[in-house]
Amino acid sequence: MNFYCSHIEKNLDFNLQTIKSPNSDWFLYLDDGWTISEDHVYKGIESNWCRIDFREGLRITTNKLRDFPIYYNDTCVSNFLYTCGTQLPTDGTIYWNKNKKPIISYNTNFYPTTNRKHLTFNECNNILLESLVENIETFAKQNSKPIYIPFQYGIDSLAVRSVFDFLKIDYELFVLPKTKPTLSKLGNWLSKKYWGFAQINEIKNAVVVTGFHGDEWVLRNPYYVHALLSQRNISITEEFDKIKDCYMKQYFEKYRTKCNTKCDLTIKSLMSQICNDLQIWHLNNTYFLSPLKHKNLLQLLRADTNTIIEQATDATLSKSIIEECNRDNLKLLDKLKNQDDPIWFPH
Repeated sequence: MNFYCSHIEKNLDFNLQTIKSPNSDWFLYLDDGWTISEDHVYKGIESNWCRIDFREGLRITTNKLRDFPIYYNDTCVSNFLYTCGTQLPTDGTIYWNKNKKPIISYNTNFYPTTNRKHLTFNECNNILLESLVENIETFAKQNSKPIYIPFQYGIDSLAVRSVFDFLKIDYELFVLPKTKPTLSKLGNWLSKKYWGFAQINEIKNAVVVTGFHGDEWVLRNPYYVHALLSQRNISITEEFDKIKDCYMKQYFEKYRTKCNTKCDLTIKSLMSQICNDLQIWHLNNTYFLSPLKHKNLLQLLRADTNTIIEQATDATLSKSIIEECNRDNLKLLDKLKNQDDPIWFPH
């Protein structure tokens, strides 16, 4: 689901297909897998898609929680060629009319409103489980492609896999290679800026299920949690120092210095950072499903303090999903985050 659109014909060395709009002067450069019509192109799955209309001017439409960046200037727009210029926030939309100037608008209701009432652990568990189930069931109803899940022992991969088990949706496990996989030219380019592409094989005409976004959307990114707890006058560093062993203990050390100073990020700013933390999207004929991303998960920022600390340190909330959906998978869980990742994984 990669594109570069321009008024100016360009020679791009990424093995892309080229379309010239018959009604305007737009050139479209696309990776494999797009459905091409007379006035638009489309690619994606139910939860992660893009449509580009070019009957008059150019308009880009996506699912609400867009999974890819959009870089633009007056003459071009792309989601992989970041030399295009300014990056559009995920709550923004863009189109070009006949005057050939980009027109930007923003969804004023993009971010949910929050109140001061804190959510209990059980309420957070319900939000997380319901979000995962909705994402996976919605995808499965429309999907006809084979589904692959990596045979990994990390908390997020196992949580997502456990929900697939709970819903009795067929999938095939695959073992990540011992050496870094060979990517397409476009995949290699993307992996230099977006680490998700450096972790996953390209599997043609299939959907690869990932555990991406788990840290950011489910209260485990140390800096995001630090920002959240700073508003409650609690030090995440002190909380980790109270615990001898926990799932996130070793990983937190990478963030210790950054978390030593109180953070003044607001909830709205934190939501924006989470939604703009883009990690992976469809590449050629390989499609990706990352179910740990749902608008309702932003409500977890209102979790009570104990729930936040337990999740940030020992992934207690995520573990509860595995226990509820397929507790046998808890036996597979690594003791530490990233413990058994291949040595070529970027961290």
